[in-house]
Amino acid sequence: MERLPKPASRARCFRGVASLAICATWLSVSSLDVAEAQATPRGADPAHHGEHAAHESASSAPEIDAAELEAAFPDLGDDERRHSMHEEDPLNSLVLLDRLEVREADRAEIVDFELEAWVGRMLDRLWIRSEGRRQGGTTEHASLELLWGRGIARWWDLVAGVRRDLEPGPADSWAAFGVVGLAPYRFEVEATAYLGEGGRTAVRVEARHELSITQRLVLEPVVELEAYGSSDAARGIGSGLSSGEIGLRLRFEPRRETAPYIGIVREKKLGDTEALARAEGRTTSETRVVVGIRAWF
Repeated sequence: MERLPKPASRARCFRGVASLAICATWLSVSSLDVAEAQATPRGADPAHHGEHAAHESASSAPEIDAAELEAAFPDLGDDERRHSMHEEDPLNSLVLLDRLEVREADRAEIVDFELEAWVGRMLDRLWIRSEGRRQGGTTEHASLELLWGRGIARWWDLVAGVRRDLEPGPADSWAAFGVVGLAPYRFEVEATAYLGEGGRTAVRVEARHELSITQRLVLEPVVELEAYGSSDAARGIGSGLSSGEIGLRLRFEPRRETAPYIGIVREKKLGDTEALARAEGRTTSETRVVVGIRAWF
């Protein structure tokens, strides 16, 4: 068996190894200093050698002349700036025939229609809304609205313009103010207030919601309410809440642009309007099955 050296001998060995390590470190540092001194020109300050190299690197970069600077940062005039903004916010339009439906009542064909169209940009739009009803070749009701819309919040437009009632009775004009937008849970809402001649007022509110049953079948419930501030006997309208309508339509969309539908609609006259209709012998409520088409382009 090999014998281990004594403790004193081991201590002397450790001191010798440490001395050799220190000497090797000193030699390596000295060789680095010599190499750096040879790389530095004679008479130059080693402390400023790095700054001199950085200055030489910066001065070697190519200079940019005025022509290149103008090409990189062109001066856009007002016309070009407006053209660029219009490209980002293009002119769009939509024509929606929301309802064109037919039903039978008292052996006479009744046709209802509701049309909506707009043209404009993201914030400003021109709106056209029209609706009417014909029964037995006679127009029972027709109105036309021309509105200017301004975006006031995400999914909401403020609208203002004029409304023209063409039938029944003599033509009547109203100033219109309201909002159009998408409420939470994707309820489409139209709320419009009207101011007519002689201080007459009216309010109309409509809300609808689309429920996708399949990729082709869409169920759409609709609720509509109308109220008037004063009576108009010539048109059979009483003051207060005058009428309400609730409908449920199921449409089939072979194409999104064109969709036939079938539905059931319940209409009812309310308040003073109901009393006027009853006094004239007209019906105050009606439930009907409708067949129609919805289209947009």
